Amino acid sequence: MTPRLRALITATAISAAATAGYLTARHSLRAELATVRHTATHDPLTGIHNRAGLTAAADTLIRTAHTTSRPVAVVLVDLVGFKKVNDTHGHDAGDHILTTVANRLAGIAGPAGIAARLGGDEFAVITTGPATRRGDAATWLADWLTHIHTRLTTPASYDSRPLAVGATLGAVLADPGHPAAVWLHRADLAMYAARANCRTTAVFTDTTDTPAELRATDRPRDLARPTSPLAAAPTTWRAA
Repeated sequence: MTPRLRALITATAISAAATAGYLTARHSLRAELATVRHTATHDPLTGIHNRAGLTAAADTLIRTAHTTSRPVAVVLVDLVGFKKVNDTHGHDAGDHILTTVANRLAGIAGPAGIAARLGGDEFAVITTGPATRRGDAATWLADWLTHIHTRLTTPASYDSRPLAVGATLGAVLADPGHPAAVWLHRADLAMYAARANCRTTAVFTDTTDTPAELRATDRPRDLARPTSPLAAAPTTWRAA
């Protein structure tokens, strides 16, 4: 082998090694970035979206559904009795409840929808219904809320015993006219309407005066609820 050929082979080997190293580093960087993005947009306990992930994906979902005349339901879920489960059975049992609720909401949302844990025992789901007229969409939403409530409050098995929590749901039919944050806020107001009227579900239906008992000054828990601004937007309610 001539010195020139030997040098050429060596250079080729070095180039191949450098290319392989570059490709490996690039692949590793992509995987690392994907992990960072997933961590930033998903809840570490339940694996579903967090608030940031929900907000990032919701507007596109609502806009796409609107082009096909499919109604979009934005639903907020507040668990009832979750603290009692934690206090009575321990935090592992509480985590099991949260994970079970998250899995059920993910199933309800379907592959095209979004399920999210917004924090603590508060969840959200955005899902689409069948293509229909607006009036029929309201009927679909009321029926869908009943289905969701029944599904979420079905007892979960933990350590060979059933555990159950209640749930209060607030919902609104969304369209591309407002960003997702507006629809989440209106669903939140509907949820408080359900609670104030001793209902399990309520639907935001219009923009008129907010009932006095639902205003932020009358809702101490709002201070700890990121979806409830201190100034509540005007609204009326239809109980589902």
